Amino acid sequence: MRHPVLFLLVFIFLALAGFKAFHHYQMHRRYENISRFDYFSQDSIDYNYYDQATLRIYLDNCQSLTDIAKTLWLKDGIDVTKTKEAFGEAQSRINRYYRLLRYTQILEGKLIQSQDMKDQGLTNEDISIILDKDITIGAVESEKDKRTAFEYLKGKNVSGASKPNEIWELQKLLNANDYNLTINGIYDASTDSALLDFQKENNIYPSHSCDDVTLHKLAE
Repeated sequence: MRHPVLFLLVFIFLALAGFKAFHHYQMHRRYENISRFDYFSQDSIDYNYYDQATLRIYLDNCQSLTDIAKTLWLKDGIDVTKTKEAFGEAQSRINRYYRLLRYTQILEGKLIQSQDMKDQGLTNEDISIILDKDITIGAVESEKDKRTAFEYLKGKNVSGASKPNEIWELQKLLNANDYNLTINGIYDASTDSALLDFQKENNIYPSHSCDDVTLHKLAE
């Protein structure tokens, strides 16, 4: 009777040893090329992006994508770059990976676009205006003029009684909004007519003066 029992014990031992060896082999295979799941930030992104908070989010997302992909591979044997369907918690991780990937790629696009524009000689200020306002590169100077005029005219309530340099800036703002005034610093009939027309078009009381409500709208 001893031989069959001994044989059975040896068989169980060898089976367990084989299973353990196979498990180690499988884990070794999983770890062997795990670096392929690293989501690296692109070389072509702008690391001096005007909004550093956005850059930090992008870099954090790269690390999170790496962590999720490696967890799926090591814990579930799922290559998230090839598989989008699983069960239970693994499916939740896959879904989170792809949601995060889409958002990260949007940020990546902005950072690459920013570097492209810097390569053309634009500054962070120029790029922030272009992206915030969704305008072309050619419209940057006009938008910068708007911002300068807005800061200068805040609280001044420009009218016919204002200083010539204030009227000058108002005329520039009106022209930036598709009027065609002669910029001369004189509050003439054409300047007053353009201001009234702008106020009426934007549902602002036609006051014959550029108050802060009108100014905000002119500078948009």
